[in-house]
Amino acid sequence: MYRSWLRTRLKAGLRSVFFSVLTLLPLTAQSIPNSRIQGYPWLLSAIRNNHMPSGYLDLAKCRMTKNISDMKADRRTYGVRFTDNFSFNPDNGEIVTIMNILYLQTKDLNGTPVLMNRPATTILSGKPQTGFLNYQIVMSFDGKTLMQLYQCPWDKAVFLWR
Repeated sequence: MYRSWLRTRLKAGLRSVFFSVLTLLPLTAQSIPNSRIQGYPWLLSAIRNNHMPSGYLDLAKCRMTKNISDMKADRRTYGVRFTDNFSFNPDNGEIVTIMNILYLQTKDLNGTPVLMNRPATTILSGKPQTGFLNYQIVMSFDGKTLMQLYQCPWDKAVFLWR
């Protein structure tokens, strides 16, 4: 008699756990890499499952680590995607995508604002041992090569979805 009571209680407990998991599954699915990518492991998972992410970077929340130019720190927001010129290095785990953009800038020439556009290359890269995404912009202008490198924290500046 005790065994049948115990068996019944065990089945009821397992059923409640099973239904609890089914109920909570949609809630946890939002935090798994099906929505916003919030770190390198999620980015790697999205790329391995052929869900190339896209989104934007908020450079106002990034830290400039190198500036080989006469340009001020950029604080704009840029759209990014991992569909063009994307690569994964299995030796060190680095994920890189290269995008060609048109860098627009307004210059004041003798009191007249002039829109200048320069072709630029942006390189977005992430490594497993870092808590940030690197954003590098490179352009050539008047025989000089200009480069800026930013470190963008995943939680504050990187907004990618797959």
